[in-house]
Amino acid sequence: MQDFQSQAEEVLKSEMTNSGLEISIRENGREGVDFIVKSESGKQSEIFLQPMDFIAQQSSKVPKERLGEPREDLWIALIGFIPEKEPLIFLIPSKTLANTDNFMFFEHNISPHTYLSNWEIKVFTNGMKVLGEYIFHNQIEYFK
Repeated sequence: MQDFQSQAEEVLKSEMTNSGLEISIRENGREGVDFIVKSESGKQSEIFLQPMDFIAQQSSKVPKERLGEPREDLWIALIGFIPEKEPLIFLIPSKTLANTDNFMFFEHNISPHTYLSNWEIKVFTNGMKVLGEYIFHNQIEYFK
């Protein structure tokens, strides 16, 4: 998964830069933020990076403890890898996780072990239409 992590970072940085946005690795601050994205107009957004092997995994779990509370300027960049294909980039507003649909997005509260609580993003054939709404080119305008 470490290899996917570094590939995902490069893919995200490249696509954001090609879209005219400034992206930088978070130096300090919130735990669940991997990148800060700034537009020419000064708008700033934060990204939590979530790489995923679409062949080996059927879902991706975002730890609540790492992400923190969903908010308007916090996004999950789900980068999906399929052998011999270009990576797929999905930009999911963190607020989407707060309003789970129990189809693609699920919330798992594990008590008393709250450190195990997570949001789950399922990736499956019938759900790709929903997930497709969050594909990079459909969401990038919200960063500008």
